[in-house]
Amino acid sequence: MARSVMLSVIVPVYDVDRKYLSECFESILNQTFTDFELIIVEDGTKDDLADYIDTYDYRSAKVSVIRQENRGVACARNAGLDVCAGKYITFVDSDDTLEPDCFAGIVDFAQTNSTDVLMFGINKVYPARKEVFSPYTCDIGHFTKEQKEEVQFKCMVGILPFYVCPPASSDAAGSACAKLYRNDFLQKEDLKYTPGLKRAEDMEFNLRVFDRAQAIGYLYRFYYNYRQIDTSATFVYRSGGIEVFTDALRAIRKHLVSSGKSDLYMQVYYMRCMFFFLESMDMDYLNKQNPKPLGVRIRELAAQSQNDPYYEAFRKLSSRNLTFARKIPLFLIRHKMFYILAVFYSVYRKVSGI
Repeated sequence: MARSVMLSVIVPVYDVDRKYLSECFESILNQTFTDFELIIVEDGTKDDLADYIDTYDYRSAKVSVIRQENRGVACARNAGLDVCAGKYITFVDSDDTLEPDCFAGIVDFAQTNSTDVLMFGINKVYPARKEVFSPYTCDIGHFTKEQKEEVQFKCMVGILPFYVCPPASSDAAGSACAKLYRNDFLQKEDLKYTPGLKRAEDMEFNLRVFDRAQAIGYLYRFYYNYRQIDTSATFVYRSGGIEVFTDALRAIRKHLVSSGKSDLYMQVYYMRCMFFFLESMDMDYLNKQNPKPLGVRIRELAAQSQNDPYYEAFRKLSSRNLTFARKIPLFLIRHKMFYILAVFYSVYRKVSGI
C-alpha cells in the first residue's frame, strides 16, 4: 500500500504545561516541510488538557489523536507506531520544540543517504541559555562497522575512556529525541518499545535499533530543542524509584545476551548499572522529598547493591576501564562505604556540573 505521507510525527502527551504543548505544536505546524502527519497520543491525559488538544487550531495539517489510559511513554509511542503511515517516523516530546527547517533537512538527508535511522543534533534549552548536544561533530552519511559498534556503546553509557572513535564527542546517543527512523525498517525488524519500561525505555529501544540497522547516519544540524525543566519525568522523585532503572537494565541485559554480544559490551553494560545506581541514589535515596530518615535510606541503598543487576555489575566491572573519578564510587560500593559514597557523589555532581 502506498504511503500517504512522507513523515509521521508522534507526540505522546501525559501531563504538560499548555504553554509548552502549544509551543511544541506550533513548531511542528510551522515547518517548511508540509508532507507529514501529526499523531498525538494522549496517555491518560486529564480532561482539561484533552479538551485543549481537541479544540487546538491545527490549520490544514493532517492530525490524529489516540486516547488511552495511562500506560507510560513506551506504550504511548508504540500506539503511534501502530497507526503511522509515513515513510519516516520521528518522535517529539510534548514540552520540546523543533527548528522550522527540521523536517526538510532530516528527510532530505535520509533519502539522499538511504538511512534506516538518522540522528541529528540537539539544543539543550535552559531558562537563560542553550547548549548544543551532539554525539558527533560532522555529517556522516553511513556509519562504518566500528562506528556502528561505538554508537551502541554510546547508547548505553556515552563515550568511554577505553573506546574512542573520532569524530565522536562526549555526548550519548540513546534518546528518543532527534532521531528519524525508516518505517519499513522498523516493521521488518519488528522493533517497538518494550511495554512497561518507565525509564531509559528509549535507550533500550535504540540499542536494538542500532544493532539491527544496516544504514545509520548523522546530520550535524541542531534541529531539536530539548527543554530542561525540573518537573519532567527525568527529575521527579518516586518512591521505589530504583525499580524503573532495574527494569530497563534487565531488558538491556536480555538483548545483549540473546544477541551474543562480547564481554566488552557487558563491561559497558556494567558501567551503565553503576551509573543508574548512582543516579537513583541521588534522585531517590538522597532526595529531600524522601520522607524516610537518612540512615534508613542509606541502609536501603546498601541492600539494593546486593541485588542483581547491581551485584553482578559491581563484582564484574573492571576498574581499568574507568576514569579515576569513576573508580572512587566503585571502590566505596565494594567496601560498603555508602555514607562516604553519598557525600562524595553529591560533591562530585556540584563540582562537575552534572
